[in-house]
Amino acid sequence: MPDDVLDAARQAAADIVLLEDEARGRLSSLEPFLLRTEAIASSRIEEQLTTVDQLARAQAGIPAPMSARTVKGAIDGLRLMVERSSEGVTLSTILAAHRPLMADDPHERHHAGRLRDVQNWISGADFAPVKAVHVPPHPGRVPALMDDLVAFAARRDLDPVVQAAVAHGQFESIHPFTDGNGRVGRSLINAVWRYRQVTRTVSVPVASAIVADREEYFRLVNDYRLGRVAPLVQYIASATSRAAREARVSARRLAGLPQEWQEASHARRGSAAHTLIHEHLLSHPLVDAHDVQRLTGASQASAYEAIARLEGAGVLRRITESRRNMTWAAGDVLDEADEMVARLQVAIG
Repeated sequence: MPDDVLDAARQAAADIVLLEDEARGRLSSLEPFLLRTEAIASSRIEEQLTTVDQLARAQAGIPAPMSARTVKGAIDGLRLMVERSSEGVTLSTILAAHRPLMADDPHERHHAGRLRDVQNWISGADFAPVKAVHVPPHPGRVPALMDDLVAFAARRDLDPVVQAAVAHGQFESIHPFTDGNGRVGRSLINAVWRYRQVTRTVSVPVASAIVADREEYFRLVNDYRLGRVAPLVQYIASATSRAAREARVSARRLAGLPQEWQEASHARRGSAAHTLIHEHLLSHPLVDAHDVQRLTGASQASAYEAIARLEGAGVLRRITESRRNMTWAAGDVLDEADEMVARLQVAIG
């Protein structure tokens, strides 16, 4: 790598360290937020669109659009990928991360967690690779190419940001699945960092920076296949730095929410509403009446009273339409994912 690219990679690693420091003492609320933000942004790169409320319904087990269930699968896959990669990135982990992503897709679920055994291509015609942007390797070559990629991801003699970016570019070029390659491939970035101990507790929402500059990202991934590796590494390093810095802003904004909620609701000390605000909503932003009772020890009547107070103050918003399975969300927590992407979009200009 050229010196300026290595400098960008080192700066990215330093920004990740600062994010890790910011997460200390806030991990129970920050890491779920970072996972959710990364999965939403990564899905938006692939034009899998959902709202934070639809995703919240899917996470709460309430009927939700398939797009929301797919993003939930992306969160589950990313979490699994990162947690299992502390000892090394393996093919079985990559396959396991793909499984929840495709599990709810009626067209793809029978391919979930399996390397492709058919030829595919990117863009072009539906039934032939005419004018395709990229035609990946023949399916018979995929197992050996994935073994090679896993061996590369196991190395410890490379700059870890460079290693993660190259692993990502190679994964997207192999395109080992019939669908879901982009989202699993971006999860691989954080998996390599967890293995290399660049991260120990958090997942960096790199996709949040990429989605703000998506066309440039696609161009550089395509250029990687022509042997232009350094520009993709530079891009991933820069996106990482931007995402890590904005994630620190989000961490501080989240930390300040309980005081804002208290001022808005005037919850009485010792009440269920006060306990929810100061002890639970940041780490448990989706609640129903049973959750409030369980978390605060309140009676059913007190739980509904707390919900009504917090809903009236704008702290909670209802995410269900029917009176069955009524569920509320701390809207400020959910909306911060969109706020972070918006800040990154402004930074791109």
